[in-house]
Amino acid sequence: MIESIYQLLAKIGYTHPLHPPATHLPAGLIIGGFLFALVAWIFNRKNVAQSARHCFILALIMAIPTVLLGLMDWQQRFGGAYLFEIKVKLVLAGVLLFLLLVAVVYSAFAGGFTKTVMTLYALCLLTVIGLGYFGGELVYGTREPAAEETKGLAATGEQLFKQNCSACHLTDSTATKVGPGLKGIFTQSKFPVSGRPVSDDNFRQILKTPVSKMPPFGHLSEEQVNALLNYLKTL
Repeated sequence: MIESIYQLLAKIGYTHPLHPPATHLPAGLIIGGFLFALVAWIFNRKNVAQSARHCFILALIMAIPTVLLGLMDWQQRFGGAYLFEIKVKLVLAGVLLFLLLVAVVYSAFAGGFTKTVMTLYALCLLTVIGLGYFGGELVYGTREPAAEETKGLAATGEQLFKQNCSACHLTDSTATKVGPGLKGIFTQSKFPVSGRPVSDDNFRQILKTPVSKMPPFGHLSEEQVNALLNYLKTL
């Protein structure tokens, strides 16, 4: 079911993850709601406090499909692997939904804007910041960019690798993360896991019909696959 959704989107030209764009809705509403609440707290403006509450109500509504899309991306792009960043994001997502629900319900029965409401809003904001941080770590990691001589297609390939492969594969080691480390991969005689001889054609075939738990990357264009090849050959 999930795979068919991504395949359908790929046919109409959309090959990106679904979760990141959706995160802007609840995150933006929480940030805006917190700023409204801060103004209401400082200047004692009840109408602004009501705007803040409306923002948090909408954030709660939009957080639910955002979490579901995140779970879909996790299954499709990371094969359901329990990476550290994934575990943290799952916990923080649950915490955020709980805090939003409590904030919305409590503010409705508090009889006015209180310090407790403000605290709940602040905790929601901090949780969103944490989710954003670990989302960035999941996609980009903390690895420094490749050496300055990495140019052209290889530089493009490095960005593609960060977006599609870095959550499961290391580039500075042969150690296993989720999949095998890829340092010196094109100096080896065989690809790990599949055991196929190392060649450009076999690499392209593995991307389309991978083995083990690796998801397929048939949505990548020929130019993008060439860029990945150029980058992996620099490792």
